[in-house]
Amino acid sequence: MSSQTLHPVQTLLRPGSLAQRITWQLERKAALGMLLILITVSLVGWLYLTQASSIATTSFQIEQLRAELLILNQQNAHLELEIAKWEALPRVEQRARELGFGPPGQVLYLPVPNYPNQRVSESASQRAEGVSLTR
Repeated sequence: MSSQTLHPVQTLLRPGSLAQRITWQLERKAALGMLLILITVSLVGWLYLTQASSIATTSFQIEQLRAELLILNQQNAHLELEIAKWEALPRVEQRARELGFGPPGQVLYLPVPNYPNQRVSESASQRAEGVSLTR
């Protein structure tokens, strides 16, 4: 056998080679473990920051909507006040006079024949007087 080609058993039995292999495998496992821990911590941090950002954005939008709601409520109150001013009786009377309306001078009632309420009121008054409805 030549000195350059070694049998596999001889390679494993060389003390330096075995120690280096074990050390390298341990270092590789430790590096992979550390890398796994680093990836896990990074993922957890990324999830936390994503959630915090989402919450902050939603909170900001809620505050904007509350401010908008407050402004709209104030506008509604202002419009209700304006409507109340326009519906006030003195204002309506003034506007009616401007349009040519006024209190009536003479009231004229028109009789309506065969109106249902008229018969009911006649029969009620006749009952009260004791008069019979048969004719």
